Amino acid sequence: MSASTATTLPGHRQFPGNCTLEMALNAIVDIYHRYSIRKGEIDLLDFEEFNTLLNEQAPTFLAACNRNRPGYLQELFKETDLNKDKELSFEEFTIVLSKVADDAHRIMHGEERCKPESN
Repeated sequence: MSASTATTLPGHRQFPGNCTLEMALNAIVDIYHRYSIRKGEIDLLDFEEFNTLLNEQAPTFLAACNRNRPGYLQELFKETDLNKDKELSFEEFTIVLSKVADDAHRIMHGEERCKPESN
């Protein structure tokens, strides 16, 4: 993790471990924070921040299964905004992460990425 992103929040602490999974979790939280502090409420993603994050950080996910069609990101945002406040908390964002992780897992196994449950 770079020093520039590790200091994005006052009093920022990292997960204490240095195992591969723990470092990956730190990276996920760090990426979320880089986009969620751009404007508005700290630690919440509005649609513009969400859109930018996915387009910059998950282009392979968006390129498959017609996910780059107009309206897909709006649908995904709306679906994962569980409390309907038009912002995603980190907990709500983890729903999106599970979809991206599932897509990566399917790629790794050479499986069909566009089954209904992968959209």
